[in-house]
Amino acid sequence: MSTKISIVNVKDYDSISQAVVEAIKLIEADFHFQFSNSNQILLKPNLLTKKKDACTQTSFVEGVLSYLNEKNISMSNVTLGDSPGQTGYTASDVAKEIGILEICENHGVKVVDFESDVPMIEQIEGALRLKEIRAAKAVKDCDILISLPRLKSHIEATMTGAMKNYWGIIQGGLKAQYHLFGKTAEQFGEVLTDNFSWIVKNKLNRLIVYDLQEIMQGRFGPGGGSMKQWDLILAGTDEVALDVVALEIGKVKIKNVPHVKNAIERNLGVGTLENIEILGMSLEDAKKRTPKFKVPGKKFTHFIAYMSGHMAYKIMKQMPNLIKNKCAKCGQCAEICPAKAIEFIEGNYPVFSRKSCISCLCCAEMCPESAIKAKSRGIGGLFD
Repeated sequence: MSTKISIVNVKDYDSISQAVVEAIKLIEADFHFQFSNSNQILLKPNLLTKKKDACTQTSFVEGVLSYLNEKNISMSNVTLGDSPGQTGYTASDVAKEIGILEICENHGVKVVDFESDVPMIEQIEGALRLKEIRAAKAVKDCDILISLPRLKSHIEATMTGAMKNYWGIIQGGLKAQYHLFGKTAEQFGEVLTDNFSWIVKNKLNRLIVYDLQEIMQGRFGPGGGSMKQWDLILAGTDEVALDVVALEIGKVKIKNVPHVKNAIERNLGVGTLENIEILGMSLEDAKKRTPKFKVPGKKFTHFIAYMSGHMAYKIMKQMPNLIKNKCAKCGQCAEICPAKAIEFIEGNYPVFSRKSCISCLCCAEMCPESAIKAKSRGIGGLFD
């Protein structure tokens, strides 16, 4: 098994957008799909929170859309979507704040919130820990998936990049629940790999444009780390290979990144440099010009994984909170709840079960009266 990856230096081009287009063109021979035959192309950026440094850069979205325009792809066939973490924000909120929404509107591209539809229940064949996921319908339905990850350090997973960007296919509230399946750094790595394995087996047509132009590093990634300019863009169709190359450029050992290590062991992508053909800038040149990628140490990530798996979830778990003076007692929330965690008797207010709620917050998203808002459990959650 082999794959091709392009490495381009942003400074060789007039703009980041132009560099993105050229990075994609270098690997076109590796495509086993045709954009012209697709009716649903989904761009999946990283829209973690309302902070530009924590998200995919607008120039990368602009570059991908420019490439699709060059291929005469109708923008009516293109959407962009994501599900942020449990921040109370939707992808649209984040996209508007950081400028991506404006780019999409200028191109006639629709932005979709993954919470806007009831999630699709998907079984994960061969999973080690996460046997089932509730994936966003937009991801399930798309013909071609274009991922736009940004290289960042991660307090729990060591790093986040090409593979981990697909954690965003899970609706916001569910992410915290799925953390419970991995209560150590290694176990959480297996959870991330389980989720990624569903992508590998079910979404065969993928393109990844990887932002190494300005990366986030240090203990406070992926939301508040320090920024370092690398001026590189990677493109390819194999996320494992892309993460392997990114780690090689940053002088980080694969054994220190549990989900990448686990994906290689499970043969979910090309994990050896000998089987990766580099196009554009050579790997050695990229390594020479790039400083070491500073990531959290093992002891730190193990501690954070323990806290996340045991206590943080109970405190941070988002629960639906009913605003009674807005509620029309229509019962739609109970009808769409995938966990059947809402009891409704006609003429009465809905009753929410803390025990059964999976925090997908479909009820809040779909409520026609906006009578349901997300609210963290707080300290009281420790006693549930």
